[in-house]
Amino acid sequence: MIHELFGVKVDDLSFADLQALFQSWIQSDSGHIIVTPNAEFLLIARKDSDFKRLLNKSDLALADSVSLRYAVAALTPRNLLYRYPGVDVLDYLCHLSQKENVRTLFVGGNPGAALGAAVKMRERFPDLDVQAIDPGIIPLREKDVLVPQEFIEQINVLKPTIVAVGLGQVKQERFMFQLKELCPSVRIWIGVGGAFEMISSQKPRAPKYVSQVGFEWLWRLFIEPKRWRRIMNAVVVFPSLVVYSTLRSGTFIQAFLRVFSEIWKQIRQV
Repeated sequence: MIHELFGVKVDDLSFADLQALFQSWIQSDSGHIIVTPNAEFLLIARKDSDFKRLLNKSDLALADSVSLRYAVAALTPRNLLYRYPGVDVLDYLCHLSQKENVRTLFVGGNPGAALGAAVKMRERFPDLDVQAIDPGIIPLREKDVLVPQEFIEQINVLKPTIVAVGLGQVKQERFMFQLKELCPSVRIWIGVGGAFEMISSQKPRAPKYVSQVGFEWLWRLFIEPKRWRRIMNAVVVFPSLVVYSTLRSGTFIQAFLRVFSEIWKQIRQV
């Protein structure tokens, strides 16, 4: 099932379907790109048509935040059944990498985060072949990221099958699309945002019950107060946009009831 929020597609697959899809990609002859949209992605995509194009051009767009679950309930007659935080998807891809005996590469993140995440993943999956590269600062110029040729060559020497990119929204998506054809060994690319910091324990991850009901933003505000502007976009600007859209369409009451029902469902699952 595919939902659409403000012109951006969001895929809704069961975990069993996701497993089968990843398995087929590993064995395929071409690369595939996974994006993990959240509220901030959608706000940026409303103003940046090229970023929206990249999101919709991806092979898979998995909802990363619970805010998209509530937005789907408010703006459509359907529900978003499955949400996959990037950290969890990466965990499964590492499991698959070990199972299939293929190499995974972590790229980006804060200094030391990718390497720390690789160490943690080897502890979870002892036979996992995972490498990490800190590319330093990769500039973003208009619609392109400036990736040094030697960095591309470094990836091709390692010949990874799975590459997780933690360069932050917009930059990591442009990075993956630019390198997709230049790194022929890679079958799965995934943008993971700040996942390396969480996996490496540089930053503590919110407890499951906190993220389940949509209060992960409060946790992030507590541990990273300097991100308050970005957090406010996700918890104030985006919901306001959703409410405005329901008022314009005359569906506010129905949307309110559907969202309330969805919130109650999430609370009961805690």
